Amino acid sequence: MQTARCQTQKSTTPTELAAPARADAGSNLNGLARSTPKSWIGWAALVVGIGALAASITLTSTPAGQGLTLGFAAFIAFFALLSLLARNQTPTHWGLFVAGFVLFLLPWLGEGFAPDPAAAWTAWVVGSLAMALGAIGWLNGRPPTVYGINENTSSQTRPSAVARWISSAALVVGLGTVVLGATVVQSSPAAVAVTVGLGGFTAVIAMWSMLAADPTRDYFTLAVVGFALFLAPWLAGFADGDAAWAAWVPGFTATTLGVAGYLRGESLDFARTARADADERYRQRYG
Repeated sequence: MQTARCQTQKSTTPTELAAPARADAGSNLNGLARSTPKSWIGWAALVVGIGALAASITLTSTPAGQGLTLGFAAFIAFFALLSLLARNQTPTHWGLFVAGFVLFLLPWLGEGFAPDPAAAWTAWVVGSLAMALGAIGWLNGRPPTVYGINENTSSQTRPSAVARWISSAALVVGLGTVVLGATVVQSSPAAVAVTVGLGGFTAVIAMWSMLAADPTRDYFTLAVVGFALFLAPWLAGFADGDAAWAAWVPGFTATTLGVAGYLRGESLDFARTARADADERYRQRYG
C-alpha cells in the first residue's frame, strides 16, 4: 500500500521530460521521416526565394513594387530555409504556400504595381512557384496534428528551463518594442504602428508559449512575426530613419529566439515524448 501510494504521488506531480522518455519517443522517428517530403522542395523554394530577392532589387522600378516583392521573397526564402532545418516540414510548407499566395495576389491589390510590370511579373511567377512547392509539400506531408498534443491543457508535462528562458526573453523583447514604438519612434505614423503592433503581438505570443505544454508551434509563430518586424522598415518606408533600428534589432532578436525554440522543439519531438511520458506514468500508476 505504501509503495502504491508513493507511485501515485510521484505520478501526479508535474515533471519535465526525461531522457528515457525521449529515447522511447525517438524509436519511431524513422517512420515519421519516411512520411515527410524530400528536401528537394526546400532547396527549390530557397532558389526561388533568392531569385525573387535578386529580381526585386534589380528589375523593379518603383519603391512600392520593390518593397512588396522583396518582403515576400524574403519570407519564401525564410520558410524554405526552415523547412531544410526542421524535422517536421509541414508547418513551413504551409507558410511557403501562404507567402506565395499573397505574393501572387499583390499585383491586383497594390496600386504600386500598375506602373511596374517587372514587379508584377516577379510576383506572379514567384508566387505561383512558391504555391506549387508549398502545396506539394503540404499534401505529401503529415499534418502537425497527427503527433500533436493539447498544448494548453496538460498539467503533467511542462517545458524545460531553456524553453522558459526563450519565452521570457521573447516577452521582454516584445514589451520593449512596444515601449520604443510608443515613446521613441516618432518618425512616421507607419513606424509607430508597426513597432507597437508587431511588438505587442510578439509579447502575446511569448505569453502563449509560457502557458503551453508544447511551445514549439508558438515559437514558429514568434519567428514569423519577428521576421516581419525585421522586414518592416523596408516595407513600410522608414528604413532611412533612426526608427528603423527600433524594428531591426528586436525583429532580429525575436526571429533568432523563435527559430532556436522551434528547431529545438522539433529536434526533441516534444509531442511524441510527452505521449510516451504519459504512457509511462499510466503504467506506473495502474500497471
